[in-house]
Amino acid sequence: MEKTNSFAEYLDPSFSLEDRLRVAFDELGIGNADREAIMTFLNPLKIKDEATYRHSLRVGLVARKMARFMHMDEKALLYAGLLHDVGKCLISRDVLQKTEGWTEKDSREMKAHVLNSFKFLQGKFDFSAEVVLWHHRFQAKGYPRKIPSHLHEYGEGTKVLIATYGRILAMADVYDALHRINEKFGEKRALTGEEIKEKMIQFNIDQKGLINQLYDANVLTAYLFDESEHGQKELDEHDQLYLEAWPEVPLEIRNPSETARLIMLSAALEPLSDKSGCTTRHRNITKDQKLEYFITGAINLGQAFEKLSNDVLDESTEILRSNRALNLGFLNIYRYALRAQKDSKRNRRGGRVNQGIIELLVPIVTAQFLYDCLRQKSGEEILEKATFVLGQTGANDVQNLREMKRFAYDLSGYYDRVVNDWPVENVYSYYQAELEHSERATSVAHNNEFVNGFPTVLKIYQALQESSLPDLSSKIEEAYDKVKSGMAPEVASGFLADCVAVAIYLVLSQNPKIKLVI
Repeated sequence: MEKTNSFAEYLDPSFSLEDRLRVAFDELGIGNADREAIMTFLNPLKIKDEATYRHSLRVGLVARKMARFMHMDEKALLYAGLLHDVGKCLISRDVLQKTEGWTEKDSREMKAHVLNSFKFLQGKFDFSAEVVLWHHRFQAKGYPRKIPSHLHEYGEGTKVLIATYGRILAMADVYDALHRINEKFGEKRALTGEEIKEKMIQFNIDQKGLINQLYDANVLTAYLFDESEHGQKELDEHDQLYLEAWPEVPLEIRNPSETARLIMLSAALEPLSDKSGCTTRHRNITKDQKLEYFITGAINLGQAFEKLSNDVLDESTEILRSNRALNLGFLNIYRYALRAQKDSKRNRRGGRVNQGIIELLVPIVTAQFLYDCLRQKSGEEILEKATFVLGQTGANDVQNLREMKRFAYDLSGYYDRVVNDWPVENVYSYYQAELEHSERATSVAHNNEFVNGFPTVLKIYQALQESSLPDLSSKIEEAYDKVKSGMAPEVASGFLADCVAVAIYLVLSQNPKIKLVI
């Protein structure tokens, strides 16, 4: 008998489901008591049938993404998705693993899992128990035929909400089930991504509009890891137009105007992807963190970095011509960090953005124009050189960095934050001192980037380079979650978003003609 875990992956298999779940728990602030209780319910299922256990994890994660898109309670749908099949631990293993030859007896045994899940969850996760009751009610010949009485005295609004959550859970459940190989959905074979989308609409015709929105927003995806590259032929047909879009500039050599364009593009692309805890194309997380503030700030960064690139390029050329020693302290590159931070305020009333991106980019761009104008070094080597650059700065750089940080704090309303004035020789020493005195997890992570070779930027850069996902937003979201899984939960999402923007720039700047957005 073929096992039911033989299906096409729509989640990157290099990022484990357990790690994804831990990230979700951390992002939603779920305490240890609930985590342990959820795993206590899931462990018997894991022992009984690994495929059903993994299905439950995927349904929980997908339901949570759907809730986020729909501005609903993410925790409620994560819990319901994770726990919707716990009653299957009472079903025989043979029936659980069947992929063909279903009998009426098998169906009766399988249908019992809904009420069993409801009974198991009562007393611990009552709201989840109520939602779970509905996850097979909306299909043809839905079950159970009669929904038990509510466990509590709910208002009419809450009763409607329970059924609504049940409807979303039902869609998440069938979406994952359609990726399994069995005879329930036609002949026994793996469906293509497009076939799965068609059946999602066919089985949920009342939700056709929402399903199309979920696919358009990449909450659900028609991409499968075991399919050949989707749409590559169509892309190739447009290669000539793609090449004609590039100006008559030798992109094999770095140039300041192209660098400025790539910085603006990278900073503007970052907030569009759906990263938990961050402003995205779907929502503004606060009134001061609107998408239009981020986009405006991104575009405003270009001029300062073009000037920085020109100065560093002139210095690099002069070093080659005269064979003299590097003098970054004389250049005072951090005046451009201050300039970029002030520029970021232009044409926008609010917005607490750009500080981290600017701080990270100044040494990286400097290293590129000093040591890699011909793009012969790897991204890893560029980041090593960027760390070296920090140690070559001078007292004026440190003073400009302090002024830049003070301006950024005022811009964000962080009036209680102190810009330290410890006596240090260069910017690297400044970050060392900051790291030694850092107490908040985000401050530790931020200062550690500069002292220890930009480890977070590097991990995101590598994840973007290695990703098999077809579109940029999915690549970014996956890279963000992978890196977040290795960070302390207290590290602010904004820090990781800054690192994402810089990693996107690094990918683009190492290969300007890359088809990054497809």
